[in-house]
Amino acid sequence: MINLPVPHDDHGARHDDTEVAIAAARAGAETVRARYGRRLTRFDKGGGDFATDADVAAEEAILGVIRAARPHDAMCGEEGGRRGAADAARQWLVDPLCGTLNYAAGTMAVAVNVALRGGPAAVADPFGGEVLFTDGETARVRRDGHDTPLVPSAATRLVDVNLDPPFPGAPAFRAVDLLAHPGFVRRLRPRVLSTTLAL
Repeated sequence: MINLPVPHDDHGARHDDTEVAIAAARAGAETVRARYGRRLTRFDKGGGDFATDADVAAEEAILGVIRAARPHDAMCGEEGGRRGAADAARQWLVDPLCGTLNYAAGTMAVAVNVALRGGPAAVADPFGGEVLFTDGETARVRRDGHDTPLVPSAATRLVDVNLDPPFPGAPAFRAVDLLAHPGFVRRLRPRVLSTTLAL
């Protein structure tokens, strides 16, 4: 069972929104994990892209958590589009299964993304059991109920790269060009992921 914070109008609201984002991402991750390995129904989105019934079910699980905690907020899901009042001051953005192609191919490199526009955000790893999150000021990872600050380090020299379109930096920056640059491959070792876990 996922405990939801009660909305507040005071300074504690940001913390509560962070917990809502975490709870929603975890709900989506539980759905994604539960459906893994099952036969999936695909829904064509055009251009070679598709969603599955796991994407749709995870989005509904996420939206259920947000609705329960923040009934007046609007939501925009990758699969279901915008829901809630058009003039709502707050909007949640949801990508219920980032890495659908991986998931459909039986690869566990996927993530569940939930963010309040201009506020907290959470990324759940359904198979790693952790949630990476930010309150807008700090970034942490929650594992087994414990929060640890995220501390980037270049010591491993590993770089996660997402090569899935769209490419917002193109044509000025393309990850493919970076990976082929001799200076890059001399110093760093890329790992290619098609999910926001690369971030």
